[in-house]
Amino acid sequence: MAKIEGSHLRKNLARPPCELAVLAAIAMHEQRADDILVLDLRGLVDYTDFFVIGSADSLARLRGIFRRVDLAMREGGGNRLNRADKETGWLLADFGEVLIHLFERRARDFYRLEELWGDAPRIEWREGPAGRKGTNWPG
Repeated sequence: MAKIEGSHLRKNLARPPCELAVLAAIAMHEQRADDILVLDLRGLVDYTDFFVIGSADSLARLRGIFRRVDLAMREGGGNRLNRADKETGWLLADFGEVLIHLFERRARDFYRLEELWGDAPRIEWREGPAGRKGTNWPG
């Protein structure tokens, strides 16, 4: 059963979407999420700018990572518009221009979002907005 809450407003971020995407990736990393990716979807879709994808080995661990990411995003000025917590091993949080996807390993292998969006540039999130050393850093 899915748990969904929120509204569908857009353009409500206090920080640029690219900074919030990096903030989410860092929060995932701090909670030891695996295989963290930030995909730049600008110009590919019109419903969001970035996907932040991470995984963990259990649903309980995913939920702990999710709580930390949600807190970091809200403290960073993001406003969660919607949330889906499915027993399928896929947690989703919609921050408008940034969509957070957290997967159990088996679910990530099944849905393969990074392959589905293989043409989306990957953001070097460890460089962050201060360094902007990555050649594909947006903005």
